[in-house]
Amino acid sequence: MSSPIKVLHIIKTLNLGGAEVNLLNLLRAMNKTAFEFHVAYSYGGELEPKFKEAGIKLCKYAEHDHKVKSPATFAIVARLVGYIRKHKIQIVHTHTFSAHIWGILAAKLTGCKIVEHVHDSRYMDPAEFARRGGFNNQYKFVRRFKNVSDCVVVLTQQNQEFLIKEGIYPADRIREYQNGIPLASQNTGGGNARAKLIEKFGLKNDAIVILTPIRVASEKNVDLILRVVPDVMHEVPNAVFLIAGDGPLYEQTVEDIKKNGWQDSIKMIGYYPDIQGLMQGADVFLLPSFMELHSIAILEAMSMSVPVVVSENVGCNSEFIQNWMNGVLLDPFNDDGWAEALVKLALDPQLRRQIGENGYKTCLEKFNINDVAKRFESLYAALA
Repeated sequence: MSSPIKVLHIIKTLNLGGAEVNLLNLLRAMNKTAFEFHVAYSYGGELEPKFKEAGIKLCKYAEHDHKVKSPATFAIVARLVGYIRKHKIQIVHTHTFSAHIWGILAAKLTGCKIVEHVHDSRYMDPAEFARRGGFNNQYKFVRRFKNVSDCVVVLTQQNQEFLIKEGIYPADRIREYQNGIPLASQNTGGGNARAKLIEKFGLKNDAIVILTPIRVASEKNVDLILRVVPDVMHEVPNAVFLIAGDGPLYEQTVEDIKKNGWQDSIKMIGYYPDIQGLMQGADVFLLPSFMELHSIAILEAMSMSVPVVVSENVGCNSEFIQNWMNGVLLDPFNDDGWAEALVKLALDPQLRRQIGENGYKTCLEKFNINDVAKRFESLYAALA
């Protein structure tokens, strides 16, 4: 029997975020006999116990948040090099930008193959990135490391086209592997989840719950929700917007809601650990972001047969959502249509059910984490 291929995943933190959840889902689904997985990270997070429960070997390379240009980079790379040599790692798989820079330095010093997994906007046109509310000076370093990775895994056709057009990587070294999630039998939540949600947030029994799990920041376009609320409430007085998450604009958003007297219509619930529990009791999922790549939250809502109303031409949304078939696509730069779509869904339970069921079928066909895991297993085997 051959020895397992040893893969070290390097990520910034194990906090509750899209890249982190995706990594946890992926490793849980991978073949533990043919592969041995390690995860290197800094300053812990909510998901750390779950990685340990999954039997993943962990390496903490820093105790605090550090930038790439920080002097701590030397110590971080040294720790990673030591770990790679000690555990005879063959492939370094990087996630998040800073982790990628540290990872490629350590991999080059140890002769490892490099898989660059892109969960952020490093390969977006800078002008478009700024137009969508993004701000990250670190991405300017990306061109200094072009053609370094043995394979770049992207989540969107937009990223793939940008890499080729800008001459950063040739087509044969790029893979588009979209995210996956664990799927069981169809999960619509049922009355129990609904009853818990109503009790938890003091809602009326006939409330139409529109859920938005989001980082409250400019690129997530939370202001659009506030702008469409009056039109939705005029047609559907029992609609309630639940916004779960924290971020730099949280306090300002709470203040705006109070100023307009919308406390009964919009509930800012802050960080909430059980987003899936909220989804199980929700009627509609709403995410009007200017910027995403492949939202795990959208997939989770679709897997629970909750109809999704999301931004078109953002990330890969338009690659797998057919408008008014398995979801609703709208322009995040234009308020037109958002209120009308939410009202239409709120007033038509049969339409919600139909779109929700189609969304679930899409997840079964395209986003089963077991299928995604097999793609990465094949990639690792080829590189090793």
